[in-house]
Amino acid sequence: MYKITTWKSTTSISKETRHGNSELRKITENRFLIILLSAYLAIFTPGLNNISLAAELTNQQEGYNVIENLVVNNRNKFKTVIFESEAEGISEMRKLIANSQIEESWVYLPHLKKWIEIGHNEEVEKKMDNRYITKAKLDVQLLDELMSENNNMALYHFHPSRSLSLEDKIRKREESGSPMNDKDIESEKIKLLIKSAYPSRSDLLNMIGNSMEFFERNTEGNITFKVCSHYGITEYHLTDEGMAHLSADYSFKQILWIKGVSLSANIEVNVKGEILEMNPMETRSPLKRIKMSPKLKRKPVSRYVIIDPLTRIQKAIESMNSEHIRVTFTPYQ
Repeated sequence: MYKITTWKSTTSISKETRHGNSELRKITENRFLIILLSAYLAIFTPGLNNISLAAELTNQQEGYNVIENLVVNNRNKFKTVIFESEAEGISEMRKLIANSQIEESWVYLPHLKKWIEIGHNEEVEKKMDNRYITKAKLDVQLLDELMSENNNMALYHFHPSRSLSLEDKIRKREESGSPMNDKDIESEKIKLLIKSAYPSRSDLLNMIGNSMEFFERNTEGNITFKVCSHYGITEYHLTDEGMAHLSADYSFKQILWIKGVSLSANIEVNVKGEILEMNPMETRSPLKRIKMSPKLKRKPVSRYVIIDPLTRIQKAIESMNSEHIRVTFTPYQ
């Protein structure tokens, strides 16, 4: 067991007292709209196969456990806190990406070298209405408190390498009598890992709502959002122009904007094609080439269509940038 220290959030208690011991705090307009927009995305964007329901509301007062390493904690009885550098946390997150079946979220406070879990009620990926859904809720009450107390933070979450859609595809091919070979499976896996590097539409919606909440409290502060995946770290945040634009017109029109940002990455285009391992080019002795009869047709050197995952991700990420949003991808060192 990794439980070391437990205490209650005094900030949460004092807030509840000031509001007459009510069980639910008032949902701000920005967050309420985020919840509605997330529901809209889930219903009216059937082309979106993977959905992260990260904007759902929770309102629980939990204790905190100080532990040594980042873990996936879906017990909901307490939040975990880890004191370590950003690089150390990322290193531990990479292990979770490879082994975990559910997502987890944290706030990282660089001035304190402190990671605070903000995920809640995480669930494994499920198939619903021909779509694959990952539930990864955020404890917005805790996040509100952290925003009120800190003016510099990064919100982290990760996309697991495991894919239920690939497992289903392998099973269906076996049932149909045409099983996938190892090369086919590896190709499909790489394509899904490339897609996992992109922030989902729900991730973008979550970023907008939380950015607005943050800057209402910290006009001169700094907040950014990062998703860790198999190949690296994708960072995304609003520009000053983006904040001004979305603050002036916070409506369902943002659905079109977010959809456009997502589609600009050309996700499907960037992962189509055959993925093969690069084999050594065939070598022949120059002497044999000279002696070859001109009547014999030389066999062409085998050529392979190769997808370089990092190049594809970089290209797609760059296309998401505009005057309103900045997205960057950094491969792991």
